[in-house]
Amino acid sequence: MAKNPVYILPGTLCNHRMFAAQINALQNAGFTPCVIPFTEQSSILQMVALCKKIAQEPGPFIGFSMGGIVALALLKSHPELVTSLCLISSNYLADKPERPAIRLKQIEHAKSTSLEALLKRDFLPHYFYQTHKAYEDTILSMANDLGINVFSAQLSALGTRDDTLNVIKQSTKKLLIIGGEHDPLCPVNIQQTMHEAAPNSDLILLGHCAHFAPLERSNTVNAILLDWLESLS
Repeated sequence: MAKNPVYILPGTLCNHRMFAAQINALQNAGFTPCVIPFTEQSSILQMVALCKKIAQEPGPFIGFSMGGIVALALLKSHPELVTSLCLISSNYLADKPERPAIRLKQIEHAKSTSLEALLKRDFLPHYFYQTHKAYEDTILSMANDLGINVFSAQLSALGTRDDTLNVIKQSTKKLLIIGGEHDPLCPVNIQQTMHEAAPNSDLILLGHCAHFAPLERSNTVNAILLDWLESLS
């Protein structure tokens, strides 16, 4: 069994490279980070099943964006696996009726041009508080590594998500919520709603930060995560 496991659930078109700074900080502090890769799974329940398969023992989960949606679904169906939960730039909301058609158009655009072209047009403008070429290059590189099939599967999965606010309300496990003050995708009011609903939660909102807090404010996020993990022992 891994010593002090910490499970990391990535967002859309993200893999372990997204969390390089967090992985390094966790390892240096004596934890064993495990990034669970979502590639072929086309529903949230399939992603939950993968988490259950990979997580050989209970531990804290860190869910970023889509990964937070999966983490809340895991908390609902397999609460025994989740000793505590950190949600970064995520939300509890069910899919909106208009979103599937938008995602289908995005997939078609990516197929007719490229994933990189789609990301530059529809995604990157919302990801960072300030333009940062190295961070953008990381995102584009991960997208090219994962490819259109993974993108299609992940967008399909997002269409299967349920509203999980009741899961947050009913769980007494320690919940850490981290959000960017300038995140247009998972805005401050959503982070505050989750915090107010949770019986045992902390909310940290990061200034000069949009959606990709683990990249844009990596040192701050690392310190917050280590404080949170130490508080669990």
